Amino acid sequence: MSEIKAILLCGSRIAIPVMRDLFFHGQLAAVVIPEHCTDFTEQVKLLLNNSATDIITVGKNDYVPRLQEVMKKHKPTIGLMFTFTYKLPEDIYNIPPKGFYNLHPGPLPSYRGPDPIFQQIKNREAYGGLTIHKADDSFDTGPVVLSDKVRLSINDTYGTLTSKLGELACRLVGTLMKMGGFDINIPSRPQDETKAAYYKRQKAADISINWETMDAPAIVGLINACNPWNKGAVTKLNNNIVRLLEASTVTHPAITGSVPGTILSIDETGLTVATAGNQTICVSIVYNEEGFLMASRLKDFGIPAGSMFDNI
Repeated sequence: MSEIKAILLCGSRIAIPVMRDLFFHGQLAAVVIPEHCTDFTEQVKLLLNNSATDIITVGKNDYVPRLQEVMKKHKPTIGLMFTFTYKLPEDIYNIPPKGFYNLHPGPLPSYRGPDPIFQQIKNREAYGGLTIHKADDSFDTGPVVLSDKVRLSINDTYGTLTSKLGELACRLVGTLMKMGGFDINIPSRPQDETKAAYYKRQKAADISINWETMDAPAIVGLINACNPWNKGAVTKLNNNIVRLLEASTVTHPAITGSVPGTILSIDETGLTVATAGNQTICVSIVYNEEGFLMASRLKDFGIPAGSMFDNI
């Protein structure tokens, strides 16, 4: 088995476990980060502190020539992308002799798009998936090399699934690197286009609660999908924007005939709220202009039982 080095193009914390293990095994040639990911860049600098690993930031207008320079300097055996903003041209992804691969935090081809973590939680999937596929001329369409999944619980948030998929990616990349060390082409299979689905970047309507149409599990799924990146799912209360950060499905004796969005009770556990389908949720954490609050504290702001959440 020959020595193999990887260049890692990434832009968020989900890539940290992969970076950590590549560095530990002496397989990390360089890290390339989009220049707008400033907080993540500082995190990477702390992780790789006092190491000889190059950390390069690139912008929309210069990433191609900068990548060409990095490739020429480090001569990586294999290329990896994990939440990298920019699309690679053919003359870049064909440079590494063992290929360039994208780590997609969702099953392919059924969860193509820029944010499959959000969509998998919102859709209340039983499992969250991760796919490693070859880079090609489009996004998320190249032949699949490896894929696996983790169980997705009703309590998983965007943040917890990000962590789970980051560790799963670490294991799959370990396998990919071993495959790349042999004197053979890394095997892959075409994606099944009959199962393809593409999810666009979420808009305001996608992160807002519709009390008339969404039942309790759907609202809890949306809240979890928006925690923490959006500070919760968006709604209105007394004409003020409020974001719901944590909730669970519950039962309540006063639900029959209640209008969806009605706060049925407020106690130390939170707000019990009516939803569509004659169901209820208990909201325990909210975010508003005052900050992150236990939901029960809304009564301190003059919100009594009987108040109603409204659609945006």
